[in-house]
Amino acid sequence: MERFEQFIKERICLKNVSPRTVQWYRESFKWLSRFPLTEDGLKDFVIAMRQAGLQPISCNNRIRVANAYLKWLGSTLKLSRLKEEEKVLPTFQPSQVARLLAWKPKSDTGHRLHTLIALLLDTGARIDEALTLQAHDVDLDNMLLTVHGKGNKQRTVPISLELRKILWRYSRDREFSLLFCTRKGTKLGDF
Repeated sequence: MERFEQFIKERICLKNVSPRTVQWYRESFKWLSRFPLTEDGLKDFVIAMRQAGLQPISCNNRIRVANAYLKWLGSTLKLSRLKEEEKVLPTFQPSQVARLLAWKPKSDTGHRLHTLIALLLDTGARIDEALTLQAHDVDLDNMLLTVHGKGNKQRTVPISLELRKILWRYSRDREFSLLFCTRKGTKLGDF
């Protein structure tokens, strides 16, 4: 356990991992710590996860942590990832998108929802990226957004002319720095 805490400490200080990543390491180590760090022990680690009902994608998440930890230890052992089923995610039909965008909201919350839906459809941003969007991250002149994503990474996303019109109408009367916020100026979903 001491070695794993040292591993986490180094990841925080040297790799600048997020608190959520540290939590993921700890959850994964709960599984790994039950088995010896031998070839047979690592096989038993994977078998136990599968027998407990974990899906291959969840097992692979824990396998990635195990491999990082083994590499950090200087071990030559390495686990292979499990084959994952590739699923094609359902998408909206063009007629469905047109209906969403054609909606004419009547209330402030309706305008906020319409703008948020248009932004998500147009950019493919994650919901948390959209909800934490600041007014200064919106460049309507160049039709660009700067989103802050997972792992504290920034990226610039182009927007369409139609979304620019919607954002301009929505943002011109906003008094808070967060683009999508409550009446008190706090992030949506925070209570």
